[in-house]
Amino acid sequence: MAIILSDQEVRTLVNPEDMLTSIESMQKQFGKGNAGNLPRRKIISDRGMLAVMGGALFYDDVMGVKTYTVFNGKYSFQVSLYDTNTGELLCYTQANRLGQLRTGATTAIAAKYLANPQKTPTIGIIGSGNQSFTQIEALSLVTTPKEVLVYSKTPENRTRLASTVDADLGISSKAVSTAEELVSSSDIIVCIAATMTPIIKGESIQPGSTIIAAGPTSWRARELDDLTIQRCDKFVVDSIEQVNIESGDLSEAQDRGSLQISQLIELRHIVAGNIQGRESSSEVVLAKVMGTGVADVAAAKLAYDKALEGNVGTKLNW
Repeated sequence: MAIILSDQEVRTLVNPEDMLTSIESMQKQFGKGNAGNLPRRKIISDRGMLAVMGGALFYDDVMGVKTYTVFNGKYSFQVSLYDTNTGELLCYTQANRLGQLRTGATTAIAAKYLANPQKTPTIGIIGSGNQSFTQIEALSLVTTPKEVLVYSKTPENRTRLASTVDADLGISSKAVSTAEELVSSSDIIVCIAATMTPIIKGESIQPGSTIIAAGPTSWRARELDDLTIQRCDKFVVDSIEQVNIESGDLSEAQDRGSLQISQLIELRHIVAGNIQGRESSSEVVLAKVMGTGVADVAAAKLAYDKALEGNVGTKLNW
């Protein structure tokens, strides 16, 4: 018996706290070899794009694939979840809301394991789009921000996001007029902007900063300038295999000889305790979060479990 879930149903079933727990558990199990990731692949036409990615949670007896399309700037996400013992389809769910939550949770986990252990850091977020609020919401679960700084190219949008963070999360927040001001004043810097050219400048980065780059997934897109890469002491990614097709920053740095692929550390190994994360309070640590299929499967499994508990969704005997 398969369950079909809509985005509206997912919104009622899954909260940021549960997603954080689910994704952290997945990262830990993945680091122990109990999960597998299927990197994203894209088919691009003159009108739009189809992407496919997936993964398996061997510790939870499920595997699955996420598919999504982008046409005329509009995204449509779905995840199919299967039983690893029988091959049975367990769940087919819309995944727009799940994607927001799992991306925010991955950022928060990166901050939890890589940022300086301050109780009240200043968080700076670059970008004010669909993913921005959930990034801050998830970060507030692993730390207590002193202040949130917001920058995006459109003044009205950055002011609106700052006001929403103030009102909905109760965190002091303000819009700033330049990315440089945000970077120089923030302990944790999150870039979730739809940019193809560098927006974080190395000259503004302070010692001890944690940079989480979670923007476009394209070998052509760059969020960081050359000096930023040179200033970083440690490079963490959610998938080494995806770097050279989804991170213009890190793939181009290899071409220039300023980064070796052997320097990259996968987040899962830090969460599992196999490799140390931050090693000093002065390190500048970069985490490039591209998004993984295995995280989408963990998110879908959480939604499926919640649907079973609450008897929610449309049931089909496939």
